[in-house]
Amino acid sequence: MVSLSASATIEIERDPAEVWAYVADVTNQDHWVDGMSESEVLGDGPIGRGTQIRGTYTYGGGSAPVLMTITEVREGRQLSINASEGPFPFSGTLTLQRSGPSTTVTNSMQAGSDHIFTSIMFTVFRPLTKLMMSRQMKKELGQLKAILESSGA
Repeated sequence: MVSLSASATIEIERDPAEVWAYVADVTNQDHWVDGMSESEVLGDGPIGRGTQIRGTYTYGGGSAPVLMTITEVREGRQLSINASEGPFPFSGTLTLQRSGPSTTVTNSMQAGSDHIFTSIMFTVFRPLTKLMMSRQMKKELGQLKAILESSGA
């Protein structure tokens, strides 16, 4: 399997605690991650390493169930997730860092190919595909910024 890594960063005019409260509720990803819907936490108890999230991911004209597992939580600073079941495998880390009264949010992702066509794209068009992936991540962080700055969530 071929994989591709990308990242994006944005400044959100909110205190890190406010940003963390929103992103640590992983069901909120339905509002800012394009294609995610119906996210739900499986099981009871606090969110932490090993917590599973089930949802639906829509892309490329179709929808598929996705199962993600939280692989690391550093309270208020980092949330890492791995998707082993779904339309494509990925691992991602959302990192928060105080920047004065604001929060710098970085989203890093490593996505695996889900099909021979994707493997070819990742190999032949690596720079373009990485650019497209980074732009999509930047767009999603922009959506997160708009939600947090407009609602005071």
